[in-house]
Amino acid sequence: MNSTKVTTHDTGDNAWMMTSAALVLLMTPALAFFYGGLVDRKNILNQLFLSFICMGIVFVQWVLFGFSFAFGPELKFGIESWKWFALRFGEGDNAIYSPTYPLLTFAMYQATFAIITPALISGAIVGRMKLIPYMLFIFIWSTVCYDPMAHWVWSSKGWLKHLGTLDFAGGTVVHVLSGVSGLVAAIILGKRSDYDPRSTAAHNLPFTILGTGLLWIGWSGFNGGSANSADGIAALALVNTNAAAAAGLVTWVVIDAIRGHVSISGACVGPIVGLVAVTPACGFIQTGWALFFGVTATCIIYSLLLLKHYMRFDDTLDVAVVHGGGGILGAFMTGLFSQQKVNPAAAFDGAFYGRPIQLWYQIVGILIAIVFAVVCTAGILYPLDWIIGIRLAKEDELEGLDLTAHGECWEVAASRAVGDLVKQILDEQGVNKGQLEDNGSFELHYTPSDANRKSFTVPVTTRPTTIECESDDRHWK
Repeated sequence: MNSTKVTTHDTGDNAWMMTSAALVLLMTPALAFFYGGLVDRKNILNQLFLSFICMGIVFVQWVLFGFSFAFGPELKFGIESWKWFALRFGEGDNAIYSPTYPLLTFAMYQATFAIITPALISGAIVGRMKLIPYMLFIFIWSTVCYDPMAHWVWSSKGWLKHLGTLDFAGGTVVHVLSGVSGLVAAIILGKRSDYDPRSTAAHNLPFTILGTGLLWIGWSGFNGGSANSADGIAALALVNTNAAAAAGLVTWVVIDAIRGHVSISGACVGPIVGLVAVTPACGFIQTGWALFFGVTATCIIYSLLLLKHYMRFDDTLDVAVVHGGGGILGAFMTGLFSQQKVNPAAAFDGAFYGRPIQLWYQIVGILIAIVFAVVCTAGILYPLDWIIGIRLAKEDELEGLDLTAHGECWEVAASRAVGDLVKQILDEQGVNKGQLEDNGSFELHYTPSDANRKSFTVPVTTRPTTIECESDDRHWK
């Protein structure tokens, strides 16, 4: 039998926070699609899995002790308490974190941040890390790196919070931490065996476009929910979020157009840069500055990505530049443009509004996040490497993790263009449906314009056509 319990919770705030939690949770599978479309076909299933598994590992950790470590009551000397182990506080609210809705809702909302942060790191280590060490890394990193940083920045007793470092929705806690950790992991693992900094292995840009759109939508909860209530600050964060994303998209497309062509993959990166940059500031700045954040961060990140071709580390999907660099830029600019009158309860005036010390507080937060991420990531990966090994064998890398780690393969239907071409050829040759039952085959021959390159022939059967990835080869069935 259901019972009705009288509470003083604001149902509007609770509904908004639960909706925001669902939106942010959506961002992890969206990230999987975003990353998955940018990797080689031989690693797509693995790349999807690296994000997906975080929804299991990190949420279990968060329920057991992660939330208690990040937000629970402290013991002496700032040591995190186990008092909220397994979320044992029930359905009550909390005067500090959730004054108008259940603390369980707040715990769920924060869990979605904890889930996506390590998932971001996976984009830096594509195709060369063993699966079991990766999963162990995610669990340990969430415990010793993410939880303490979230505590320092967002907890009521966090020392960076009391210092004055502003981070509305995760510029340092999520993006700087994951970006720097991704860079360190990429350096420790080394380059892929088939690494080529001037080539792209993107095999499914529609996946990437889909992932970008879902990330953009989910970011409304990521930033809007960080207001912690359904009020004007949530509306401000929501508008600033979309303004920065739109500015980032337009800026990237304009730069691409000036340089001669508009890249689809680049157009997907533009709004992500804007979103990352505005995240620490979206509840502290006026909307005009959100547009400035998107334009400025995109111009800088675009330039850094051009320079990345000359660097020696293999950050496969540019996690360090986009998330680490974008988070650093956003946190720094927060110290310039934040205004207390925009958010009297939580903001401080930045350097451009008469309080230059705020810029120093932001720099301290950035430096702490960078150093802490480096120490934690190296401190986890080196022992794992010594104990069980973290790097794949060269032959497994070349074959791809879909087969070597999962024993499965990515298949897609052949394009309609090829199907139409086959049908046209059959019609011109007078081949009817009955004649196709012999399962014969014919060939498509490609001759490159460059005489130094080899031509090739693709056999095509008369059966329904698919493309199958087998080992490192692509062939028609």
